[in-house]
Amino acid sequence: MNRSALIDGIKALASQLIVLHHLSLYAPMTDWIADAWPRLVAFLYDDGRYAVQPFLVIGGFLTAQSLGKRRGLAPVPLIWQRYLRLVPQFLVALALVVAATRWLGQELAQQDWVSPLPSVGQFLAHLFFLQDVLGVPSLSAGAWYVAIDLQLFGLFAVLACFAARSAKPLADSFVPLVVAIATVASIEVFSRQPALDVWAIYFLSAYGLGALAAWSRGSARAALCWWLTAALLALDWLQDPRARPILALATALALYAGSHLTWRSVLSPLRRAVEHLSDVSYSVFVCHFAVIIVASGLWERLDLGGLGQAWLWTALAWAAVLLLGTAVQRLCDRWVPVLVRTLPLARGA
Repeated sequence: MNRSALIDGIKALASQLIVLHHLSLYAPMTDWIADAWPRLVAFLYDDGRYAVQPFLVIGGFLTAQSLGKRRGLAPVPLIWQRYLRLVPQFLVALALVVAATRWLGQELAQQDWVSPLPSVGQFLAHLFFLQDVLGVPSLSAGAWYVAIDLQLFGLFAVLACFAARSAKPLADSFVPLVVAIATVASIEVFSRQPALDVWAIYFLSAYGLGALAAWSRGSARAALCWWLTAALLALDWLQDPRARPILALATALALYAGSHLTWRSVLSPLRRAVEHLSDVSYSVFVCHFAVIIVASGLWERLDLGGLGQAWLWTALAWAAVLLLGTAVQRLCDRWVPVLVRTLPLARGA
């Protein structure tokens, strides 16, 4: 199978930036690094969070392609199947966060980013991706993204279901126009309301751009919606520069122009490394917070300090995140398909 070198590269880079952003945000050893390298840590602290935008754009791009090939399916089985793809790594990550908090939480008792051990109700809220909607304190730094991903996919699955009543391909149906209007509304209105950041409509500005970029390459109608939306977003940025929308547009433009590029001419070791980081990017994203708790708790318990130890401890934490993400991904790749085959609704999807 020919893989997109661009998508692999973006996922690999963005996932690592998110890990480094959260290390700079939470881990106490990075305070020592900040004293010696203030610009580097300031960049990771302030701008590293924007790496989520490319993930949202890629999510919309791949969802648009996938739904275009699976027309006629009811939305509930599609959403259920998506849930089953998201929840295994997320459950493992939650279990690791709870274990890390129980082991080293007392060392970080003064830190407001470490949640206390959850009640059954809090855990169930996370299990069904409702923690932010219900106002439940998040157990992990990546929990919000998983919930938003499922909401966005659900919206697109419902739209695809309605479009399936016509004989036209999804890209030639009314769906691109609806997505274009909703994307512009998200850019101009909803993404400016912080209170809405627990709902899909807040992030549709990125996800919708990815979907429109995917549809536009095979449909003149979808291409018109795509270019009009891109032009309106660019005009919005000229009037009110904001990093998130313009990064989403840049990512969508890159996918439109280069998602078809493969790895044929790239050195094999680099290709394998980037493909691996891309494959484990989701597991790394949801599991890295547990490693940050452990690394930070041990740093405090052992009373470490100094720039050299800070660099070493940060490097060890980063390496541990990659190892844990790889292990969790391989575990889920091996056992989740076996478990899913026992669920009737998943088989129907």
